[in-house]
Amino acid sequence: MIEQSQRRVPMPVAVASVTLLVATVFPATAMFTSGPFMVTGLIQVLLLLALAYGLWRGSGRARFWTTVFSTVSAVYGVVMIAKADALGLLEIVVASVIVGLLLVPASSRRWFHDLPAEE
Repeated sequence: MIEQSQRRVPMPVAVASVTLLVATVFPATAMFTSGPFMVTGLIQVLLLLALAYGLWRGSGRARFWTTVFSTVSAVYGVVMIAKADALGLLEIVVASVIVGLLLVPASSRRWFHDLPAEE
């Protein structure tokens, strides 16, 4: 058997990271289509990319901030549910899934707390 020097990223963390990368497309398109919001879109894109990279590397801070931002996004979407369109409902679902992927599975919790894998 070949020894691996690095741990493999657990599937829930990989899915959450990829979801954040896909979510980067929305502020990026808004950034290029609307002039005055270009700086805001650039900040959002950079923040999402940094969070996805931090999750992939096992950063507890990235997990914390991703959980905070996703929870706030889901709560805001639920509060504004009367005005929600399909994109708003998708935002609520995606934010909730990201929180669930980062907090519920044991492999995800182990990844961020640097605990040894159970055999």
